[in-house]
Amino acid sequence: MRLLTAFFALSLLPFTAGTLAAADNPTVNRLLDHWNKSKAYMLEIAGQMPPADYASRPNPEEMTFGQQMVHIANGTLFLVHDLAPKKQDLFDDKKADKESALAALRTSFDAGAAALATLTDADLNTRIVDSGEGKMTALEAVLMTFDHVEHHRGQAIVYLRVKGIRPVDYRF
Repeated sequence: MRLLTAFFALSLLPFTAGTLAAADNPTVNRLLDHWNKSKAYMLEIAGQMPPADYASRPNPEEMTFGQQMVHIANGTLFLVHDLAPKKQDLFDDKKADKESALAALRTSFDAGAAALATLTDADLNTRIVDSGEGKMTALEAVLMTFDHVEHHRGQAIVYLRVKGIRPVDYRF
């Protein structure tokens, strides 16, 4: 009976440790929640553009819609490279068709989530990283990554509207 009780107690240990880790890092957990919502929203926006229009641009000076998507993906990888547990090569910006761009977005958002998951709440303000834009705290690198995604997602929404496509409603 003691052996069974000990086995049962030990089998619950991973769940308890995960719960305690989550409770100890509420800020990181909130950031991860928003990051995953941002991923879902970005993929919905990107999915609304028809494949043929991934090569379109509102004017000659702008990137194509597909290039915008790959740029978001590469920007995420670039900005979190110092936090990421596994380094990911940048995507080929010439492969900006819908299928390639959506795959790049998924991979980059997953890499961003993995990078966030390595942090504790304390790390956010004490860990100094080189984001590629200079030395900053982990929190600043995370916020800069969110900001970069939001900036280009806003541009993508304009691209959709230029094509007469009503973008999905914003959510936070």
